[in-house]
Amino acid sequence: MDKSFFYSYLQTTQMKNIKYLFNQTWESLIFYKRKGYLHFIGNNILKIGFYYLLIVAAFVLLEKYLLDFDHIFQEIIARFSDVEMIIVFFISESILGPLPPDLFMLWCAKFHYPVLMLLFLGILSYTGGVISYQTGQWISRRKKIKLFIENRLKKYTTLTQKWGGGFITIAALFPFTPYATVILAISLLKYPFNRFLLFGLFRIIRFVIQGIILIELIDLNV
Repeated sequence: MDKSFFYSYLQTTQMKNIKYLFNQTWESLIFYKRKGYLHFIGNNILKIGFYYLLIVAAFVLLEKYLLDFDHIFQEIIARFSDVEMIIVFFISESILGPLPPDLFMLWCAKFHYPVLMLLFLGILSYTGGVISYQTGQWISRRKKIKLFIENRLKKYTTLTQKWGGGFITIAALFPFTPYATVILAISLLKYPFNRFLLFGLFRIIRFVIQGIILIELIDLNV
């Protein structure tokens, strides 16, 4: 076969694939825009981002003028070894996320390469979400427990039914929404596991970016 013909065929095929992907993406954006999906995501990102900035600002001001967070934080982490901190974090991220992950992000500042530790925590949190999803699968096979949990998580199941991956993305990226709890709710709804794995990747992104910002802003000497 003539090489020039072969290369020409490859280029034509690639262009068709690119055009198809672009058209599919554009049609999806239009569809979600009409449903109000993009408006929902934008509004929530702005609201959550605004409130989170207020909390960070308050934290910085308190640390500067009123409380010695450096001393308090060192007292807390001195009680636990690194392995214990990791175990506590992983358990928390696997069962409804009762502990704020921000504390563990700040803990990463003690290491020589905090970004790598933040990445590691992000992967652990992502794995914890998988465990939470599997827990939901286990609960879904037990009718009485499922009914009780569904009633308690109705708010999250309603939002997932309406917005799907957009709500999972917000839960993965921002505070104020317990990520493990949201994943438990979507599991009870039998939300596709592969889609959850895709949208859940934003959890890792959150840990790296937010962790770097927190460490730089608060600058604890750990």
